[in-house]
Amino acid sequence: MERIALFVIAGPVCLALLAFLIFWLGSDSGWALLGLPLIALAALVSLALPLLVPALFVLGAWALFRSYYKKPPAAPAAALVSSDAASPLVTEVALLEALRGKLAIEARRRTLLFVPLGLAAALLLYWLMIGSSGSSKGSPFVALVIFLVIGGGGAWIWAVGVPGGRYRKAFKESLIPRLLAAHGELVHNLGAKPDLSRAVALGLLPAYDDLDADDGFTGRYRGRPITISEIAVTRKAGKSNQTLFQGLYVELGVSTPFRGTTILRDRDGQQPGNGLQRLRLEDPVFEEVYATWSSDQVEGRAVLTPAVMERLLVMADGQSFLPPLFLVSGDRMVFALPTIIPGALFEPPGLETHVAAQQLASLEADFARVFALVDAMIDMHVAVRAPHEALPPSPTHPAGSPP
Repeated sequence: MERIALFVIAGPVCLALLAFLIFWLGSDSGWALLGLPLIALAALVSLALPLLVPALFVLGAWALFRSYYKKPPAAPAAALVSSDAASPLVTEVALLEALRGKLAIEARRRTLLFVPLGLAAALLLYWLMIGSSGSSKGSPFVALVIFLVIGGGGAWIWAVGVPGGRYRKAFKESLIPRLLAAHGELVHNLGAKPDLSRAVALGLLPAYDDLDADDGFTGRYRGRPITISEIAVTRKAGKSNQTLFQGLYVELGVSTPFRGTTILRDRDGQQPGNGLQRLRLEDPVFEEVYATWSSDQVEGRAVLTPAVMERLLVMADGQSFLPPLFLVSGDRMVFALPTIIPGALFEPPGLETHVAAQQLASLEADFARVFALVDAMIDMHVAVRAPHEALPPSPTHPAGSPP
């Protein structure tokens, strides 16, 4: 950018200096006439400079709109049938895809209407605030670009936001409840905040100032109460907020309480309080990722069965989740699963760039990973604390999901 700016500013000056040099050297001959085209070119470049920045902005905005509205090539009908035939949600996906196409057309129409109005309003406001007075504290061209970005960008966000919100609502009301039905008696709700007091008191999560919740799921899974919440925990740090945890918080109830407390945290995390002692395990790979703390060394080792440790490591697959935190205490088992891309777990795809079937496959995979971890914990609890309990069978996960 510095080189471009230097070239734009110094170009006309260099052309003018070269013209004067030709005039001086060829003052006694006809060579002096060669400087006239250079003077004319320098004058034209100088006059064109005020239009350069708005022109670049217009070209950049046009390229952005073209890239956003350039739909991917449609998949062959045979491929769509083969990819969706194994899914029990073919009807819902087809309805959502039809709705997506309808709302995408509506978003384009709104864009063609609102973006020019936003740009016109920005130009009018620019003229009223700067153009009419003819003076400003900074560069008038930079101010013009700022006005156009705010006016055009804000209008574009408004234009696509309303249809996108309708698609998001339909996506969650249609697909997510059907996906939950494959795993248990679960209900989808929005904004329900879980009780984190136990997790904070025992040191699984740090103390926080604010708790935000998005998607949540409550009900029973294999005969046990379960709560799954997508949360963000923050703490005030001066004038800004520091994110302490963002991801899934899963709490599972058990009938036979544990004798002690066992916490699994990141290896580099601080030691939790409440008199918990470091528990060393024989698995070197697991020890490289986690630090285990327990009030009962015997129960702590029994809790971390090979199947549990394997499932915890599988969760950190680099696709959706980071290594999950884990707590068992009393009649509760708690998992905190940090997400790699915050806020993207249960959201629909964009109106223009994806299809519902692709997001469905991603949702099925995420649910399968979470409930596979819950299955491993339930099996562990029955083996360690409740061998007398009848173990309900694990629901069959959708085809193509991780085991």
